[in-house]
Amino acid sequence: MSGFNNRPGVGQRLTDNVASNAAGIFSTKQSAKYASGARTTMKINGKITGFAFGISWRINTAVTEINTIDDYFPAELAPQRISVEGTISALHIPGQSAGTELWQPDALNFLFQQYITIEVRDSATDQLLFYTSKAMITSRSEDIRVDSLANVTLQWRAIGFQDERKPELADGAKSTSATPASGSGPTSPQSRLQEVAGQVANKLRNFGF
Repeated sequence: MSGFNNRPGVGQRLTDNVASNAAGIFSTKQSAKYASGARTTMKINGKITGFAFGISWRINTAVTEINTIDDYFPAELAPQRISVEGTISALHIPGQSAGTELWQPDALNFLFQQYITIEVRDSATDQLLFYTSKAMITSRSEDIRVDSLANVTLQWRAIGFQDERKPELADGAKSTSATPASGSGPTSPQSRLQEVAGQVANKLRNFGF
């Protein structure tokens, strides 16, 4: 059975471990290549939130299938809408919570609640990981147990977002102008796409992107 044993010997493993540890100690890199939670800072309304320790977000693109006769696959996927939502995990610290920080509307001001800004950056490189200027808390749940910390889960939705790459035109799109191209009518697909792109660009400028 020893012929099927491909594990290295004890001496080889010790040598590999020593070489790996030495490489880590004498590494000349100023920061790690991969971001971890410990080196991520989160700001809400421009303020670092010390009691919030986790955040996740989802960016969904709703599409409609364009089907044709005698074809098992859709002929086209037509995008409809982009939705942005996520979750914030936090601790309930008396005097410092989502309610006292005015993140979530209460029974009196929910009709006039302002949007909040959410910003996530890598603390080592200050590189932007996620940002939205129009977010709103949609749900809050708390879990308080004996001999445990009070955990808070906040569900939020947002309009628009920005991550490591700023919004830009797709390959092949030359302009966001709504002016029809030469030889194209006012209702041509190209002019319609340019018009929609121009509207999206204007909205992003209004959001601070």
